[in-house]
Amino acid sequence: MRKTLLTLVSVAAFGCAAMAADCCPQVQSYAHPTLFGSEAQIQVGAKTSDIVGGKITKCDNAKTVIGKDNVVIKTFAKKELDKLAASASDSSKWSHKSPVLRSELAQTLADGLELAEVKTADKYTDVAASYWAKDAIDRALAADIMIGYPDQSFKPEQRVTKAEVFCTLAKIFDVPSDASAVPAYNGKTIQHIPAWAYAATNEVLATGILDAVPDEAALINNQYLSKEQVTYLVGALAEYLKKNPSAATSAIKASAELPTVEMLVKFEDRLSARVSNAGDRFTAKLVESATIGGVTYPAGSKIRGIVSEVVRPGVGNAGYIKVQFKEIVNGDTVCALPDVVTEATAETVKDPNFIARVVGAPLTCAGRILGVAGRTIGQECNLGANAVEEYGDRLSNTLVDTFCLQPVAGVKSFGWSFVTAGKLIWNTVENATGGVFGVGYEIVDEVRYLFAPKYSNNASLNPKEVLKVTFQEQQK
Repeated sequence: MRKTLLTLVSVAAFGCAAMAADCCPQVQSYAHPTLFGSEAQIQVGAKTSDIVGGKITKCDNAKTVIGKDNVVIKTFAKKELDKLAASASDSSKWSHKSPVLRSELAQTLADGLELAEVKTADKYTDVAASYWAKDAIDRALAADIMIGYPDQSFKPEQRVTKAEVFCTLAKIFDVPSDASAVPAYNGKTIQHIPAWAYAATNEVLATGILDAVPDEAALINNQYLSKEQVTYLVGALAEYLKKNPSAATSAIKASAELPTVEMLVKFEDRLSARVSNAGDRFTAKLVESATIGGVTYPAGSKIRGIVSEVVRPGVGNAGYIKVQFKEIVNGDTVCALPDVVTEATAETVKDPNFIARVVGAPLTCAGRILGVAGRTIGQECNLGANAVEEYGDRLSNTLVDTFCLQPVAGVKSFGWSFVTAGKLIWNTVENATGGVFGVGYEIVDEVRYLFAPKYSNNASLNPKEVLKVTFQEQQK
């Protein structure tokens, strides 16, 4: 029986055509010091247009990857919010915490559900052909997800209530639910849901997608969902429908029925959440010929890609690596690969041999230990600098208040200076302890990698591994 890697990630193309084909990676995250959940991040470059990969678990038997969906949903939400922000007429007033608008809901649904493009005449008087969300609105209308108003207006700039969002989403799927029950989430009644929206809200609750939405208190108590909450909600819905395609309505199923292409890809480079960096480029080769966009590429054709995001493994954190397949090359022919990856499974799994691991381990271990130590020292410098600045402000306020004949205020400011000093001591102990713990973890992890790589090297793609990758063809 062939050894199979479970589905890596099913990810839609959440970017836009305006992004460069060789865009830079998005973020790199270092997971240590880990004892108190501290995490240092660096922004590496511009945002990627699409991703492949995720939390990859290699073992003798395939099993569900915990947290994979969250990685995909968060990636979609961030990119969609960036897209919505870029479309705002006044960026200074735009906020991801403000209520979602009808145009923004249509755009998020069109992107998240990959609604089919349509050719539609101008139907609504307030949606001009040049309007930024015109295409998305047409797609949402064609899929019978959203409708306009009797006066032939769509009202794209109108806020959408929470109840209206739930009713819109309920048109996308059909799952069993109690239509008459008062909607409740985590034992709390959801506010601002009128009786006419009970059925739709309970249907949304039945899918479990509300678990992905940030700010539970706002979700339950506010009349409107924020732009951020809606992007998470739609991202979660997209993942739900991939797992439960039978739940989708006929319009959504028809929209998603696009041709697919399958490739067997053999990696030439090692990519690992332990050692790779965002921005690393890699190559792979076709094992068998594949036809993409009507062009047949023979076995041996080169595939180029880029590591778009890395999160280092740590305590309670398996880490993950996101990679993006960019293009396929055969001689002078270069073709951008389709944006949508629906599935990827490992046909052949490889781990570096023991000698290779022994040779590489000292340098990897030393580098990771120095990295933890450096970030710990750097964090301590930040803590100290912040504390000195705050301490100076407290003492300054003490003197100013006193000489302004406000002795009570001066005493309070002086008292707060002791709190500032105490916070520095506490944060220093916490940071140092986390750093020591992080160094110890790195050593243990390196030893485990030497002797049991399939457990430690669980977020990687290695040379000679063969993946069967299924792409969804671009919409015409």
